Amino acid sequence: MQKVPASEIASRLAIFQALLSKSGVAAAVVRQNADLFYFTGTVQDGHLVIPASGNPVFLVRRSLERALADSPLRPIVPLRSLSELRQVLFDACGSNEPEVIGFELDVIPANLFFLYDEKVFPRQRIIDVSPLIRQVRMIKSPWEIEMLREAGRVSIMVHDAVPHLLKRGKSELVLMAELETIARKAGNTGFVRTRSFNIEMSFGHILSGASAALPSYSDTPTGGPGITPSFGQGAGEREIQEGEVVSVDLAICKDGYLNDMTRNYCIGVPPQNLSKAYEFTKTVHQRLRAIAGPGSVAGDIYRQVIGWAEEAGWAKWFMGYTDPRISFVGHGLGIEIDEFPFIADGQKFVLSEGMIFAFEPKVLIPGEGLAGLENTYLVTANGIESLTPTSEEMVII
Repeated sequence: MQKVPASEIASRLAIFQALLSKSGVAAAVVRQNADLFYFTGTVQDGHLVIPASGNPVFLVRRSLERALADSPLRPIVPLRSLSELRQVLFDACGSNEPEVIGFELDVIPANLFFLYDEKVFPRQRIIDVSPLIRQVRMIKSPWEIEMLREAGRVSIMVHDAVPHLLKRGKSELVLMAELETIARKAGNTGFVRTRSFNIEMSFGHILSGASAALPSYSDTPTGGPGITPSFGQGAGEREIQEGEVVSVDLAICKDGYLNDMTRNYCIGVPPQNLSKAYEFTKTVHQRLRAIAGPGSVAGDIYRQVIGWAEEAGWAKWFMGYTDPRISFVGHGLGIEIDEFPFIADGQKFVLSEGMIFAFEPKVLIPGEGLAGLENTYLVTANGIESLTPTSEEMVII
């Protein structure tokens, strides 16, 4: 079982504490699972108190035994009552009662916020430190990059299996199950963490034919029918036929870190429109690799990509064809699939070494289907490097 090294935890905490101090925040309380994993190496239920200076304290409700085994952080102490949280935070900050403390207000439910605000810390001003946490998490360490590379290797291995499994008459759902079996045996957790409210994801989208262009509630360029209105996205029960483009979009999570990769396949000759659209998405990736790197501004990249779609005549169907359509072409990922930076309209993120993002130009043509290519990229000193370095050709079977 891969565990987060102590040196990783110490470095992350030090960077975050410096940001807290600079922002005038006496201490932060971390509750959300992804952030707990990032700062402690475990997702056991607890409150991580991080003072702007001094030693963090992890108060665990359950399971204390597992938290002690998973995490290199110390001290880890039991939390028997929320009333203990107040005193532990005050002690961590020193003798003076702090005025400003931070919580992850982008993800904490309103009722829980009111409990902290009115009952636990009634005299403190609570502010949102989520942007600071996401800022720290945006730059990946060498150890994290290797974790993300490994997730990429699993993605490639699963994609390599598609030509051997894709058969006429096989349903999208069966193909997904077969691919997921391979992925799980290779260490895929089968669960994809997202930060945004009501965004739900699991293994990805395996979509075929005209239904691949079916929109859904999900804030993603692809939707698909799913198998029930209760989770109306992803693979459905339709049988794959010859001459249909099959889009395999995998979200692999290995040891807590993600990879996002899409390739297209077809049994026989693909439809002309979709074949041309796929060639366009390949060109978009080639042009991205020529312009992106340290100093590039995310919003500027987005506008250039939209310009390329307009020049090539694909704008009408680029990243969707219904309003409101998706307003991004790339998203950061690491522990969550919607991390900073976003390659999106108006975003001012400046790319810098150590950032990682998935880039997914896709064309959805109603009544015909989907063409799209997605790679996960690492920003390096010299540009960007694909963490899914495999053929970008549509695979014809």
